[in-house]
Amino acid sequence: MPVYTKIEKDKHILFASIRLMICVGHADGYIGNKEMDRIHEIVNSEHFTLKERQILMDDMDYPKRPEVIVEDLVAMTQAEKLVMMRKLYHMALIDRKLSPSETKEIARIACLIGISEEKQHQVEEWIREGIVWRERWKDIVGE
Repeated sequence: MPVYTKIEKDKHILFASIRLMICVGHADGYIGNKEMDRIHEIVNSEHFTLKERQILMDDMDYPKRPEVIVEDLVAMTQAEKLVMMRKLYHMALIDRKLSPSETKEIARIACLIGISEEKQHQVEEWIREGIVWRERWKDIVGE
C-alpha cells in the first residue's frame, strides 16, 4: 500500500468523494442541473490533473458502480468516512429533497467504506434533523 502525504491523501479522498457524489446524483435515474453545477464548482475549485478531470467528466456521462470507486480508495479514519458520508448527503440534498433511491445509494456506499449501521443511522438522523431545522428557519424568517 503506497504511503501518502496528508495533502495527497486529502486530494485522493476528495477525488473519490466527487466520484461517489456522481453515483448519488445518478441514483434517482439522472443527474440534475443543480447536482451537475455543484460538481463542476467543486472540480473547478481544486487542482485536478487533466486525466482526473477526464475521469470525472466520464463519470458524469457513464457513472461507475460505487464498488469500483471504493476499491481504489485510500485507508481512511472513521472521521474521514463520516465526513464523506455527510458530503454525499449534502450532494443529494442540493435539490432540497432526499429521494429514497439517493438514501439507499448513500447507505450502500457507507457500507462499502466500512461505516457501521449504527453510525449510518446517527448521520442520517442528524441530516434529517437539519432538514427540519432549515424548514423551521424558513418559517421564522418568512421565506
